[in-house]
Amino acid sequence: MTRLLASVTGPTEALVALEGGADFIDLKDPARGALGAVAVSVLAETIAVVAGRRPVSAVAGDLPMEPAIVRAAVAERSDADFVKIGLFPAPGAARRAVIEALADLAGETGLIAVFFADGDPDFSLLPLLRDAGFQGAMIDTLGKESGRLLAHLSLSRLHSFVNRCRDLSLMSGLAGSLEEPDIPRLVVLKPDYLGFRGALTAGSRDDAIDAAAVARVRALLPRDGGAPREAPRGPGDRIFVRDFVLPMEIGAYGHERGRRQDVRFSVEADIDRLRDDPQSMGDIYSYDLIIDAIRLLAERPHTDLVETLAVKLAADVLSDQRVRRVTVRVEKLELGPGAVGIEITRERHAEGQDRTGQLR
Repeated sequence: MTRLLASVTGPTEALVALEGGADFIDLKDPARGALGAVAVSVLAETIAVVAGRRPVSAVAGDLPMEPAIVRAAVAERSDADFVKIGLFPAPGAARRAVIEALADLAGETGLIAVFFADGDPDFSLLPLLRDAGFQGAMIDTLGKESGRLLAHLSLSRLHSFVNRCRDLSLMSGLAGSLEEPDIPRLVVLKPDYLGFRGALTAGSRDDAIDAAAVARVRALLPRDGGAPREAPRGPGDRIFVRDFVLPMEIGAYGHERGRRQDVRFSVEADIDRLRDDPQSMGDIYSYDLIIDAIRLLAERPHTDLVETLAVKLAADVLSDQRVRRVTVRVEKLELGPGAVGIEITRERHAEGQDRTGQLR
């Protein structure tokens, strides 16, 4: 399950985030930079107000990659459940020195490394973080005016980051000027949490946390448990992506290896009927989810068969419980005729199953 990390400025905002269902309370001063730190006294007040109901994290600050400075800031905040340390742009040796200098503090508080999507992120440092005792790593953005997380890193790279963290037993998080439409797209990658500040306010990230905004974001993140989902009754609706062409490595012949050729994807998905007055991302199944699934397929190293792509794409679309039936067409466009390929249809017959009975 992907949890909600809410960045707050102190105890008052922490209570709003807590009441709105935040899973992590994260102390940050947005006026002081990407990882602007609050005063230690504010951290103490917030820990007292939260009173153990949720984990509390604190950022160490916008600090130079100098081990002594970073170490002192982390030690000051060791009362928090987690301390987030930014791996700011610097030579690789400087970042490694900071990580290694924090190893003996890892037993006092949970250490979370923060990579910056727009700040030369070096994900080869992940094994070093694990060896130093860090509990997790996340990606954020350094310049909040430079665009959202997805403007800097592709879904494929984010997916690789989350999977690599999981392989190393590190908690993973994604943040960076995230908006409500980003949530269903990133939840598919299964990070441990998504981090928000601006999306939880009524205006800019410098404004106060807003209860209604927190509730909207919380509603878009799935929760554990709950009653089993009943099979929908009556007619549904249809969402589609047609004639989406991407270059990719595909083909069983030798001459098709080592080069990219255009492949066209068309998808039609029968979904649960929309409510009469859809207002938010929580009320719809977004076509972005289909487009993202296609993009991830197109970034595979090499695929021999269009059939492989069609079956995988159908399974990915059907993995969303709102999809009842899907038709996928995959066409190669550079073999002489206008197009050659395959079209398949798969449907859901029981909760969590497609027409072959395979669990998703």
